[in-house]
Amino acid sequence: MARTPKRRKPRRKRLVVNATQPNDIPYSKCRIEWIDIVSDSGWADEKQFNKMKVATPVNEGWIYSKDKNYVKIFASYDKDDDGTLTFGDRSIIPTACIRKIIKLN
Repeated sequence: MARTPKRRKPRRKRLVVNATQPNDIPYSKCRIEWIDIVSDSGWADEKQFNKMKVATPVNEGWIYSKDKNYVKIFASYDKDDDGTLTFGDRSIIPTACIRKIIKLN
């Protein structure tokens, strides 16, 4: 008796959105490269302690506000029918910790 091969579901095509679509919110999109504290409460010898380095995170999002002390960014938002914005994935980064801010299109 011959076996019939299993049928695979057809793959759905993914929607590709142009990354340079116009910004419909009044905020600039950016990438922030910064340094952050790393701590460890465990015991370590001098060799291990000397290998310890700060973290170098990267955040991408829209700049909500910026002053001499802090940069506030958000990475997601919801826009209501009346134009009201709600912000998600919010971060506040001390400007002293920022290495570089790159404006994105």
